[in-house]
Amino acid sequence: MDNQKRKRLEAAGYRITDAADWLGLTPQEQALVRMRVSFALEIERLRDEKKLTQAALAAKIGTKQSGVARMLGNPASATIDNLLKTLLALGATPRRIAALI
Repeated sequence: MDNQKRKRLEAAGYRITDAADWLGLTPQEQALVRMRVSFALEIERLRDEKKLTQAALAAKIGTKQSGVARMLGNPASATIDNLLKTLLALGATPRRIAALI
């Protein structure tokens, strides 16, 4: 949003916020959501690069296809452990994972 529009809305009594503010997330919760989303995007990139279906990835990590779909579709609800396990199974190095944080 450009500055002029922001000022116009604020003058009209609107409050400009972001999703984290609206949801009342703490800075720690915001960081966790960002990490989970970053991990999920990297999983999707690696899965595409390796031309793996969700079912093939699920077999690789010992879960069901629906679990992979849920993890990638809603990374905020996925555990960090499962995201990390999946990244490692796809060949991500600890250095690459650290870069995602």
